[in-house]
Amino acid sequence: MKKKVVALLMGAVLAFSLTACGNEDTPASASSASESSAEESRQESVSEESIEQPTVPEETVVIRYGTHWVNELDPNHVDDVTGEYTMSEANRQAALQALEKVKQELNVEFEFIQYSGDVRNDLMTSVLAGNPVCDLANIWGGAEGTILAQNVLQQLDDYADLFADDESSWMFDDKLYGHYYLLSNKIVYKQRWPLIFNITMLEQVDALKDADGNTITPMELFLRGDWTWSTFTDYLTKIQAYYGNVAAPDGCYADTVQAYETDHRFAGLSAMYAAGGMIYGSKGLQPDSAESIEGAQFVEDLMNKKLLTDPGVYDDAYTPRWCEAADHFAKGGTVFTDCPDWWIGGNASACAERGESIGIVPWPRPDGMDLEDPDYQQVITIGDSVGVLKGVSEEKTEMALKAYRLYWQEYYKALGGTETVAEYKEQSALTEMASIGLDIYNEKYGDQLIECFNFIGNTLGDDYADLMGIRVAWDDILGKSLYGVDGMSSYDVSVKANMNEFNNVISNMEAILASNEVKDNQKPSITKETAAIPVGTAFEDVDWTLYFTAEDSVDGVLDPSTATVEVLDGFDLNTVGIYEGDNSVKIHISDLSGNEETSRLKVVVYNPDNTEAPVITVKAELPTIAVDTDSAGINWNDFIESAVDADGLDISGNISADLSELDTTTAGIYNVVLTATDYAGNTESATLEVTVAAE
Repeated sequence: MKKKVVALLMGAVLAFSLTACGNEDTPASASSASESSAEESRQESVSEESIEQPTVPEETVVIRYGTHWVNELDPNHVDDVTGEYTMSEANRQAALQALEKVKQELNVEFEFIQYSGDVRNDLMTSVLAGNPVCDLANIWGGAEGTILAQNVLQQLDDYADLFADDESSWMFDDKLYGHYYLLSNKIVYKQRWPLIFNITMLEQVDALKDADGNTITPMELFLRGDWTWSTFTDYLTKIQAYYGNVAAPDGCYADTVQAYETDHRFAGLSAMYAAGGMIYGSKGLQPDSAESIEGAQFVEDLMNKKLLTDPGVYDDAYTPRWCEAADHFAKGGTVFTDCPDWWIGGNASACAERGESIGIVPWPRPDGMDLEDPDYQQVITIGDSVGVLKGVSEEKTEMALKAYRLYWQEYYKALGGTETVAEYKEQSALTEMASIGLDIYNEKYGDQLIECFNFIGNTLGDDYADLMGIRVAWDDILGKSLYGVDGMSSYDVSVKANMNEFNNVISNMEAILASNEVKDNQKPSITKETAAIPVGTAFEDVDWTLYFTAEDSVDGVLDPSTATVEVLDGFDLNTVGIYEGDNSVKIHISDLSGNEETSRLKVVVYNPDNTEAPVITVKAELPTIAVDTDSAGINWNDFIESAVDADGLDISGNISADLSELDTTTAGIYNVVLTATDYAGNTESATLEVTVAAE
């Protein structure tokens, strides 16, 4: 549309020029008439084809912006205790400027709404009640799939054009289940599991040096266009040859330093995206595409060559130990790893303490793929999102989205003092790099790091498998095929044989989203207390409903008699003891929509015939509390070393305190009597000397 308008304007100007200059003898009146005609024509053209301008309502429109962290979003929010603004001053000023821009151009004001509880419950119950809690709803990362399955979000297909320009296209997420639902407001610089490496450890490997003795870094290889799968393989081979006989530091899984220890799931997804594949992204469901298969097979090839190793696996024999490779990297146990983004800074600090530096590089691309190929991407998984709730009117939805777009554009420009959001992103990338410990001022590698980091930030592709509930299935297929578990062979065969797992999930979701029905998919909550049962009691004689209550966000308090009680291995009502966890009983209860919650009770089986007093032992260090301390807020159990009955059962939870002699308003030394009561009703007391101090 912008190009079209410019063309029309230029055409109008050209027409005017030809009319005015084509005939020197044209009378002034005729010239004026021509000018007038041309101007009218220009105005008509602009009127017919101009860029869509927001319609500004006469009365101020209030858009309710819901969030679970109002202190991070509302620039006028103050701490209840300190009275200070909760946003940093820089962010606060940027937010205030953005709010003013929205008010001036759209006559819209934001009202920031704090959710009363879990966002999954708040959004669902409000839409079910026909009174959406907000217009724009912040959704914390990990909750998107659940909320989509509730069918409480509007489809945003009709508003895609609002976010078509370069300044706002990053806010509009890809289609899910054939439609647009989610927005973003966070500028992302790196993938969730970027490929990092220890530069200092690379410098020890002579085979990686050029003729002048300078280490050829992965960043250098990338920038000259040579960072491909074959180059990566050769690079890892040289590292493994050097470190293959070097003992790994204590606390590492492998005996020797590894070239590339990582979670194969991180590497697998990165390799798929580098090849132009994905589980579910901008191209839809693609785990069985030729590109995805190519990526998975490359990871398998690295593992077969012992160039990529998992940090150990769990008992299922194929699932890597979560994030342990990052810990081993911090210790110096591996040269390369795919590190969780929140862990990079800590790893950089750990390496710095040893005088070492870390680097970051895009995941390499397949041989034969051009560096500029748009299919060459670095993968991220979606984080916090924003949606528009059902029940918000069409007019208000459009205004909310226009205000949202303008707000976040202005916010980032104000934050960076830039003319465009792109300029802000480029400018703040340096700050982001420094914050995670990358040495951007290194004379040798600083510029390389910056260029690689910027490339990553500009080639990020979202994978939505996590929020769609199909990531676990893919993890299993990849892992089982790599380790030959459950008879699974190579990835290409295994994924094609199991595509129904993905398709069934997607089909079920499409059916839900195609309906107008809001789905209650939230489990009820169970509140429980310890069950004290006399030894020898028959299971069927225990009224288990006395020890728990259940409440649902939609149905309210549930009838506990509808619950079932499952006996777990190791539970024995005929033996005195404390039973909890997997050795107890398990409560199952469902709400009216069929959502089931389970919880394990703590059960104490005691001897009711015990007549011996329990033993209570107070800590040697006497307590000191400040004047005017509220005694009701003191946990007197903190001053108990132990409290046990005659059978050795822990009764430290059954402590009462006699505060009749305690005066917290006046400094001094006071006696507090603590009494322990066992399950048979026997008691024992101990006296504490409590110091109330003026300071």
